[in-house]
Amino acid sequence: MSQIRVPPPVPHAPPLRALLRRYAAGSAVSCAPVDEGLLNRGYRLCTTRGRYFLKHHFDPETADPAAITRQHRATLRLAGLGVPVAPPLPARDGRTVVVVGGHAFALHPWIDGRHRHGGQLSPPQCGRLGALLGAVHHGLERVMPAHGRT
Repeated sequence: MSQIRVPPPVPHAPPLRALLRRYAAGSAVSCAPVDEGLLNRGYRLCTTRGRYFLKHHFDPETADPAAITRQHRATLRLAGLGVPVAPPLPARDGRTVVVVGGHAFALHPWIDGRHRHGGQLSPPQCGRLGALLGAVHHGLERVMPAHGRT
């Protein structure tokens, strides 16, 4: 039986000033937690320059900046293959992972939508979702480096 892991509560809001200084994303107007998410914390961030998804890579097993960077590179390569993704935005230094106070963060464009559970999808929607998942897996086989390389 698989165990559902929920990250511990975040004791405070993300360090927005320190984070936004690292990006060309403007100043914070609002920041609200996103309800869904199993391993990390997400925030809907509105700034003077747009709307973003701020991801706080919180889970110790998945928060390694080097591993996150590899995932980001794969995401960008998937975008190049035409797979619909929300690629990470680079900070001013070109990196897609920003570490503030020992915590890893990434900024993505905000994409409107809502989380749906499997029972809320019609059979045709399930088929489209399955086709998309297949495209992601096929694309990952093409863009991921061989084991041990970055």
